[in-house]
Amino acid sequence: MHTTAFAAENIPGPAANYSPAVRRGPILAVSGQVAFLPGHIDGPPPGIEEQAEAVFANLRSVLAAAGSSFADVVMVRIYLAREEDFAAMNEVFDRTFTPPFPARTTVWVHLPAGLLIEADLLAVTS
Repeated sequence: MHTTAFAAENIPGPAANYSPAVRRGPILAVSGQVAFLPGHIDGPPPGIEEQAEAVFANLRSVLAAAGSSFADVVMVRIYLAREEDFAAMNEVFDRTFTPPFPARTTVWVHLPAGLLIEADLLAVTS
């Protein structure tokens, strides 16, 4: 079975040796995206809502580059730097996805450089 890598031109490039997305068969795995935006050297936006919007916009771009969309997503993993940001992140999540919602895991982790959120996902494509 052939493996194909994808990247989106309107998101920052990977910080190491990995692909922004990889498809093998119908499974599309999208690497973690953060709130860094192309052309913004001053870092991520300051608030969780703005960062979550940017993260989901970056994920949307990678999905589109692979010919997919949020409608194909079956699993989302969200990494938050602060537990108190859960409710605000969840509001953005609810505006981004529609029922039936994908499966989801949310954990609290240390994130670098002022980042408050990172998310990755799995999609099943046809």
